[in-house]
Amino acid sequence: MEKTKISIVVPVYNVEKYLDNSITHIINQTYRNLEIILVDDGSTDGSGQICDRYAEKDSRIRVIHKKNGGSSSARNCGIEAATGDYIGFLDADDYADETMYEVLHRAMTETNGTIAQVMSRDFDEEGNLLKDAYRSSGKTVFLSQKEMFRLLMLHEGDSSFCTKLIRADFAKGFRFSENRLNEDFELILRMLEKVEGVYSVEEAHYNILIRQGSNQRSGFKPNLYEAVIDNSDLAFAMMEKNFPEFRKETERFWFVQRLDYLLHIPVEQMTKHNVYCRKVLSEVRQGKALWKSNPFLQEKEKRNLTILSCCPKLSKRIHGFIMRWKQKRARHL
Repeated sequence: MEKTKISIVVPVYNVEKYLDNSITHIINQTYRNLEIILVDDGSTDGSGQICDRYAEKDSRIRVIHKKNGGSSSARNCGIEAATGDYIGFLDADDYADETMYEVLHRAMTETNGTIAQVMSRDFDEEGNLLKDAYRSSGKTVFLSQKEMFRLLMLHEGDSSFCTKLIRADFAKGFRFSENRLNEDFELILRMLEKVEGVYSVEEAHYNILIRQGSNQRSGFKPNLYEAVIDNSDLAFAMMEKNFPEFRKETERFWFVQRLDYLLHIPVEQMTKHNVYCRKVLSEVRQGKALWKSNPFLQEKEKRNLTILSCCPKLSKRIHGFIMRWKQKRARHL
């Protein structure tokens, strides 16, 4: 058996429909020296029992049953329990190719790196490919601290921890922020301040299931979008401190996050009592000269910022009417 051990932390909450597939792909990994930590985060369906059933069959599996506290709480519990040399994280409704941890382990040992990552791809529940890997050269490339930050600001970098393997002694010095969303992005920024960079294997090995009902994949959730705005502020502060040469890229990111917020917030929530909405609109209006001249913003993004900053409610109502008309027309064709 391989000398070094990999701890894989899997938060589990009400995913009984997907859990067999996810666990099966973990236990069938070609890299065998695994510690599989399934953290049942207070599931109310049969997920906890499924975890226990697999633990009875495979001695590498440890199950932790805890009161519901959210994905970050479950991940932190797993970090504390992990005894491996490396730590990875998986979401229980996604699945990893069975060679993923062999590939990641090879990248870590050959480079003596602190963090390594692979590429991901998106599928729907019928197994149809929605989005392929961003890069697929098959090469392992080193993304310096600065380059990784710049890619994140251009929405070309990967902030997910599910695609990554991290040296355990380093990972145990961090925790995910609990009771908030967009926590991966916040933590990868904090980790970037402490590493020289990330080794990136340009091959797709992690498979993301795009399904209805997950926090980050359906509807407008104020706690998610507010966390996104907060994290863009964190990125801006980090740029000013460590990466001033990427001011334009960071301004681009900062405004795109605000545009995303304005595009998704329902009209009825755009009230004078909504502090975040007022903050975002004010910042977009005051920063008009910056986003108008930003070379990294697309013309469509600038146009949307112009419209939403001038007449946010009216433009959203008109857009909503047009979309409903198109859907109604499509149903009658």
